[in-house]
Amino acid sequence: MWLVTFLLLYSLPKAHAEDVGTSLYFVNDSLQQVTFSSTVGVVIPCPAAGSPSAVLRWYLATGDDIYDVPHIRHVHANGTLQLYPFSPSAFNSFIHDNDYFCTAENSAGKIRSPNIRVKAVFREPYTVRVEDQRSMRGNVAVFKCLIPSSVQEYVSVISWEKDTVSIIPENRFFITSYGGLYISDVQKEDALSTYRCITKHKYSGETRQSNGARLSVSDPAESIPTMLDSFQSREVKAGRLVELPCIASGYPNPAVRWIKDGRPLPADSRWTKRITGLTISDLRVEDSGTYICEVTNTFGSAEVTGTLTVIDPLRVTLTPKKLKTGIGSTVILSCALSGSPEYVIRWYRNTDLVAVDDYISIRGISNETLLITAAQKSHSGAYQCFATRKSQTAQDFSIITLEARRWSTPGSSSP
Repeated sequence: MWLVTFLLLYSLPKAHAEDVGTSLYFVNDSLQQVTFSSTVGVVIPCPAAGSPSAVLRWYLATGDDIYDVPHIRHVHANGTLQLYPFSPSAFNSFIHDNDYFCTAENSAGKIRSPNIRVKAVFREPYTVRVEDQRSMRGNVAVFKCLIPSSVQEYVSVISWEKDTVSIIPENRFFITSYGGLYISDVQKEDALSTYRCITKHKYSGETRQSNGARLSVSDPAESIPTMLDSFQSREVKAGRLVELPCIASGYPNPAVRWIKDGRPLPADSRWTKRITGLTISDLRVEDSGTYICEVTNTFGSAEVTGTLTVIDPLRVTLTPKKLKTGIGSTVILSCALSGSPEYVIRWYRNTDLVAVDDYISIRGISNETLLITAAQKSHSGAYQCFATRKSQTAQDFSIITLEARRWSTPGSSSP
């Protein structure tokens, strides 16, 4: 965990935090991607809201206003954005494959959601296939479901069949988290069957069945290890599960050894060595590193190397959350961040990027502090701190109210 430390200072006259009365808030500020089927359409509620009721508006990431397109796109009175089902000929990248954001505005100020990537997926013809495989008796066979790259992001393997009967993962049959079929301790009778994968499209719901593939089984013959399945470098969010496949053929059957950052794997119940490879559950940032899988028998060895990067989601906390103070005060907003480093901070006031001037400065190694000196009435509003790292974005906001000071009248007496 990495934390930007913060210090909140007050100048004279002292600014004090208190309830401003009106409020803005997010219903779901984690919504940053919406993918939908062109044959179904999508309804997207505005992630932002307010009390009393806020005016909700949608924009393109460029800042351009959203306008209604009959039977294509409509913003409802309650701030919900709707994209209707459409034919391929009606596709418009500005509408169906673009970044949007929504704002909420009331007397407290104006806040904006993170950019939301909205992408339509077309129903398109595709086929999945499985190639014939070879294995030695007593070895392992690996079948992979080959999905076209154009739909690979949306199509996943939901099951495998052996002679039209669904395979239940048990005994010698294993199905990996990424959809591969492993058969351990291969037997001659395994060559008598055909093997098919069944896939499902995440958004259209359509299923596909592959061709039937065969397994050729030979008698054991002395041979060096040959990789049948392996892993590549990848980036995974903390808390999730990852499977690093590593399996090889050869006779005698190869022994497998795992190494992380040049050392044997540490003892940890979250790490499980299976025939399919290495599984790590409840990922932590410290699981990041370079992993090597070595397979060895008396005739030689082979290995595969890959880097696992575990990303701790960005979290942003802006303080103070609410501040009411007099005109002429000094206001300091501090943006504390936790999560993986290498992020970029941007500041907004009422959804506009903050511009540095004679009153406003942005300070800190990572621009994590916003300073307003001799604050004026015009500096009131909603301030947001956005942190971005690659595809991750997190934000928090503060409501700042500047008001005229109350002076005692001449001749008044103190109690």
